[in-house]
Amino acid sequence: MSKDKDTSRGIATNSSVISLFPTNIMKFKLWGEYPHWEDLLNDLVVTEETEPTILEGPGRTSFIEDWHQRSFLLERYPELESIVNACCSNYCYTHSLEHIELDDSWYTIMNKGSKIQRHRHEGSVLSGTIFVNVPEDTYGLAFANPTIPHRMMERQNATHESTTYAHLEQVETGDVLIYPSWMEHFVPKIECDYRATISFNTAYPAWRKL
Repeated sequence: MSKDKDTSRGIATNSSVISLFPTNIMKFKLWGEYPHWEDLLNDLVVTEETEPTILEGPGRTSFIEDWHQRSFLLERYPELESIVNACCSNYCYTHSLEHIELDDSWYTIMNKGSKIQRHRHEGSVLSGTIFVNVPEDTYGLAFANPTIPHRMMERQNATHESTTYAHLEQVETGDVLIYPSWMEHFVPKIECDYRATISFNTAYPAWRKL
């Protein structure tokens, strides 16, 4: 028995873990780069809303599900739009992606008891979430593990980062998360008011002309 344990330790010493095909999300902290977060929140509170789709419970959004009727909320805030464009360029440079441009953008304000269903952003290259107001002890954004549907026979006896159902990324007011648009994400039910975000999609310049 002792010999088996020693052999196992020897094998472990000569092994390594190869992490294949990582999915990279970038976080930018813009609190000091954009000084108008409170004014932006006050403006969103009175901005026209649409009928909620993936938002459940008390809250409001300007999201338009029909891609023929895109919303360009960020165009109303050129200073913030310019900063977010720079963040997207940084992501593309870091990951060797072709140049992209901001496409549609919309706001979502969630109140106590609301949640956002698991979804992905169709027809987009990269997507992002700008956290305009993050009350204390609320959620950031949860990303679903894309490998789960392909793990046909595995049974885990402990939680591991590669097998967990989702990763919940915590954020603060002024943070921006940029992620591949195919990556499914959601927001669990929250227990506070005025969790405010602006979400956006991107496209290659030629695609925007279609």
